[in-house]
Amino acid sequence: MINDDRGQFSAEFILISLIVLIILGGLISLVGSTMDKTQTADNGGARIMGEKIAETINTAYVSGNGYSIDLDLRTMNQELSSSGNPFSFSATITNTGTGYVVLVSNAGSSSSVSVIPKRFNGTSTMNNNNLYHVKNVNGTIQIT
Repeated sequence: MINDDRGQFSAEFILISLIVLIILGGLISLVGSTMDKTQTADNGGARIMGEKIAETINTAYVSGNGYSIDLDLRTMNQELSSSGNPFSFSATITNTGTGYVVLVSNAGSSSSVSVIPKRFNGTSTMNNNNLYHVKNVNGTIQIT
């Protein structure tokens, strides 16, 4: 760039600045898009885990007294982690006043799924490293 009396330096500087701003804008958009996709995947994983837990609880409930089923969260965790990102979560069965929901949290994202039963015994908090036994005892779901 040559500084002369006709403003050549200013015009080149403005043009170069404009090009740099366009490139930076594109990079920021690309990074934002990638972060949105990661967050969507985390939300989806939490929702999938909540649905699987709720499905197991509902199956034990509707199958009647004495029905039991094992809920292996370790294998479900491996399936969700197969994409390369470790999936670590905690799930809590919570009474909302109008019924119970399974609330799953993972890396800042969460999802809640309603369940049919109205009575629970045993553990109400689950994590991704355990095997749980879900049993229907006279309409009360016991999780051990």
